[in-house]
Amino acid sequence: MRSWKIGLAIAGAVGVLAIASSANATVATTGISAALDRLATVEQVDFRWGGHRHCWYEDGWHGPGWYWCGYHHRRGLGWGGGEGYRGWRH
Repeated sequence: MRSWKIGLAIAGAVGVLAIASSANATVATTGISAALDRLATVEQVDFRWGGHRHCWYEDGWHGPGWYWCGYHHRRGLGWGGGEGYRGWRH
C-alpha cells in the first residue's frame, strides 16, 4: 500500500512539473516573439500606381528608379520614374 502511495505522489509531481514547464516555455516563446516584433526596423510599404505595385531598383533597364515590381529587366516595360517619382523615396 505504501509503495502505491509513493508511486502516485511521484506521478503527480511529474505531471505538475510537466505542466509548469510547458507553461513557462509558452510564456517565453510569446515574450520573445513580441520582443522581435518591436525590434523590426523595416516597415513594409506598398507603392501602388495605375494598378501596379512599384519597387525601387538600382539596376533597372532604364537606370535606377521605380519599376513595376519584377519588371526591372524587361526592357520597355514597367518604368515609372527616377528618384522622386510620385513623391516616393526609396
